[in-house]
Order: sequence, then structure tokens, then C-alpha cells
Amino acid sequence: MNAGYLSFVLIVVSLILFASGWKDILIRGISHSRLLLFFVAWVIAFRWSMEWNGMQIYGVAPLLLFTALFVFLRSYEAFQRLHALSVGLLLGSIFFFLKETIHLMPALIVYSSSVTIALISGTMVSVALRRPAVQIAAISLGFVTGEAMYAYSHHNQTHVSLGGTSFQDLWWLTVFAARGISLVLQQTALGFKKAAVFVWETIRQRKP
Repeated sequence: MNAGYLSFVLIVVSLILFASGWKDILIRGISHSRLLLFFVAWVIAFRWSMEWNGMQIYGVAPLLLFTALFVFLRSYEAFQRLHALSVGLLLGSIFFFLKETIHLMPALIVYSSSVTIALISGTMVSVALRRPAVQIAAISLGFVTGEAMYAYSHHNQTHVSLGGTSFQDLWWLTVFAARGISLVLQQTALGFKKAAVFVWETIRQRKP
């Protein structure tokens, strides 16, 4: 599959899901106007690029950084901001580590290295953060930071880019993984809670 094709498919899938009424389930707390603005900005930015210090920077990279900054600043408390920021920076380190070493650990690879990175990153974000907007902001900050670290460490060996089509595919795949895992965890926790309540009520009713 050509780089960039997966992100296009996932964007279309996202739009179909939102139009079908799944928005409040998948990414509650984000208004329709902000979602529309993000998609329009993405379409404008994903092909635009500039050369800086021997590195090609695509418009998606500053867009994701701005998105992360906007969400972090709108967090309700300073503690939430610091927590989300720390998760994003930790994710950036993990992203850089996986890009550098995933090919050395073939036993850990699920289908492909991109899918593996998306599943690991998505699971981490789902466990550490609850709000969909904050999850997306942490992924954005972490991936841009990790990609910048990777580009800087390899800029002497080859031409590198920041926010290119492969990066875009991985970002969308990770967002889908994070939201999917979050929903599974929420439903699992709800199921355990209902089961515990049912068992407790059964025990109470059987008491003499």
C-alpha cells in the first residue's frame, strides 16, 4: 500500500462514522465545528511542505503541534495539563525508541511495524488518559516529538522529513487504535461493574 493511502481511507471512514451519528460515542466532547476545521486544515496542510536545515517539514506537523497546544491550554486544571503533557512526551520517547529498534525485535511485530507501534502507543494513551481530545493531543505531541528526534538523529545519513505521508498513516492508525481500545476498556469496566452489582444484589436477597 502506498504511503498516504491509509490516512485517506481512515479520514473517509471517520467522516462516514461522524455523519452516521457515532461522533458522541467515538470522540465525545469535541464540537462539530472544530472537527470540520481540523479536517479542512488537514486537507490543506498534508501536501504542503518546506525545507528547513536539510529537513522537509510537512504542514501536518505544525498543525498537530497547534492542536496539541490548543487542547492542553483548554484543560480544566493545571494538573490535567501536566499529566497530559507528560504522557505526550513519554509517548514521544517510546515512539522514537520503537522506530529505532522495532526491526530488531521481530517477535513483537504484529502484522507490520506500523501496526505494532500504533497498538503499543494506542494502548498506552488509552490507559493513561480518558478524554478523547486529550488522547489525540498527547498522540500528536508525542509523535511529532518522536519523529523530530528520529529525523535529527538521521539527518546526516539520509534526507529526512517531518510529518510525511508515512507519518500521517501512522498517526491516523494510532488514533483509531487509541479510541477503539478506549471503548473496549470502557465497556469491559462497565460489564464488570454490572456483574459485581448483580452478584451483590443476589447475595443480599438470599440473606435471611
